[in-house]
Amino acid sequence: MMRGPTMLALARQTVHHSWRGYLGAFVALLFGVVLIAVTATLIGSIDATGGRPGVTADQHAQLDGLAAMFAMMSVISAFMALFVVGSTFGFVVAGRQRELGLLRLVGATPRQVRRLLLGESVVVAAAATTVGCLLGTSLAPAVLWLVRAIGITTLDLRAPSPWIAWVVAAPTAAVVALVGVWRSSRRAARIPPGAALREAAIGPARPSIVQVVVATLCFGGLVAAVVASADEPPLLTMLASILLPEVVVIGLMSIGSVVIPRLAALLARPFIGRDVTARMARDEVRAAPRTTAAVAAPVLAISAIAGSLLLTLSLTTDWATAQNRARLRAPLVVEAGSPAAAASIPSDRAVAVADVRRQAALRHDEDGSPGGLDQVEIIDLATASVARGLTATRGTLDDFHGRVVAVTATWVTDAGVDLGGTLPVWIDGQPVPLRVVAVLPDAPDLYAELVIPAGLFPPASVQDTGTVFVVPHTDPATTRESLRRTLAGTDSRILDSGDWIDAAAAQTRQANNFGLTILLGPAGLYAAIAMVNSTLIGAAQRRRQRDLIQLLGASPDQVRRAAIWQAALVCGTGLLLGGGTTALLGWLVRRAITADLAGIAVPITIPWLPLLGIGVTCLLLTAAAATAGIRTRKAPNLADDPA
Repeated sequence: MMRGPTMLALARQTVHHSWRGYLGAFVALLFGVVLIAVTATLIGSIDATGGRPGVTADQHAQLDGLAAMFAMMSVISAFMALFVVGSTFGFVVAGRQRELGLLRLVGATPRQVRRLLLGESVVVAAAATTVGCLLGTSLAPAVLWLVRAIGITTLDLRAPSPWIAWVVAAPTAAVVALVGVWRSSRRAARIPPGAALREAAIGPARPSIVQVVVATLCFGGLVAAVVASADEPPLLTMLASILLPEVVVIGLMSIGSVVIPRLAALLARPFIGRDVTARMARDEVRAAPRTTAAVAAPVLAISAIAGSLLLTLSLTTDWATAQNRARLRAPLVVEAGSPAAAASIPSDRAVAVADVRRQAALRHDEDGSPGGLDQVEIIDLATASVARGLTATRGTLDDFHGRVVAVTATWVTDAGVDLGGTLPVWIDGQPVPLRVVAVLPDAPDLYAELVIPAGLFPPASVQDTGTVFVVPHTDPATTRESLRRTLAGTDSRILDSGDWIDAAAAQTRQANNFGLTILLGPAGLYAAIAMVNSTLIGAAQRRRQRDLIQLLGASPDQVRRAAIWQAALVCGTGLLLGGGTTALLGWLVRRAITADLAGIAVPITIPWLPLLGIGVTCLLLTAAAATAGIRTRKAPNLADDPA
């Protein structure tokens, strides 16, 4: 049994002596802490800003929207940080097999090895957490300014107490680091003394029983979701497609040391007969399965999550577009330049029906007091039925008068209030119970999820949107010319209904892209750092093998090309698995949409450019990191310690 200093003191000494081995883990945890601290600051700024005196109802509504966006951002960012940090700590430990074998050779017990590794993780986590929280706190004012500068909000968000970020980020980082090392320390404790004679990065890697159980649960949940989604409404399937990528990634990485090297070897098969460096890369990938899986982890995670979100939102827009085309009856749509211009359209003699779109802000009742706001549609049933094809799929619009509300099928799924239920709201400062008399088909650009009869709201609370759906007396061309004369000088636009729907879809896609940039921006930046970091760690762990290859006659150029091939194979495998996850979840959403709109032609738009951009960026980052790892290494010296 080893004697000497305490384990924590020994851990500090080993980290100090072998700091290069833990540098990658420190970097991963540092930026993970910064990411979590920044998202915690953004969420805390909502409460800090909303608690100020003089905040209006519109500003509260804007804060509610920001809270939902920041919450989704924090979930994605936290998953990426926790996933990458745990994976990085694990394979840093796995790369020290020779060193740990030497400790066992001089008398260290398995328990002492575990305690040593946990102590080292505490030392690294303490340093990374302190620096990361300080950096995250210092970045808070700049991040809050950036949120306003790029147009996410017009509000001047107030920074919360810096302790919020510390309280959230510090314990989270410590727990993740310990969990990541704990799993590897149990495996390291079983390393025999004879492992000191073997290379650290080389050896078989079989998943543990726990990993197999986790993978089984994840893939079982995926299969259950696939089966259940056949009978679920599209909204639930779309929500599932946002949450399931994380489940799939966890399942794949639980058995990643078995799956990823084999798949990478298959990708290399077409090239190994043409280029010897491709064969070298293939052999290195198969020989170091844990390192290969860990390097592929950030690529797999960001490609699966970002790809699924991109494809789901694109298919959702296709769904909305198909619904709009199926419901809209008016052949012309006018975007009036002013309320006066909109009011003049019904008086045009060529116009049979002018359905002016009007909306109002409806406040929910929360425990007897006014709550959050919802945008509702104010409908004239006579004109909306003709121009917008307003019909009920359940219930009847014959009762659409008085204190009633019609709701869309999506709202029923989301809110849980069905036909015949009561929606308590506040109108003009008074509590009003609204009875649900009809369920409408979804048509997001034609009317809101809540539809209220005209006359229920005071006129001062109703706002014209400027959109007027026009049904002509005669042919649309004649009506268009007549409207041009009527609206001359009002800066109004007259569009065919098809062109108007296409413009609405393009606007939705633009808003989705902006939203995705906000949601995925921090996580994407962290993923990029993690890709470079893990590739450099992997290159450092393979240094002895590459030195040996050079001593056996390989040229520096061949070693460099083999490193690039290896990065491409590992990254390509991560992209292939991430792309497969995206395709599967996209198929689920597409199936739900076509089932919901049976008999209606639904277009399909795949965002190829952003998806290809993710793949190309990942390949370039890993290839550049692999090249840098080769160029910055020392001259071959097999006497060097691999750690």
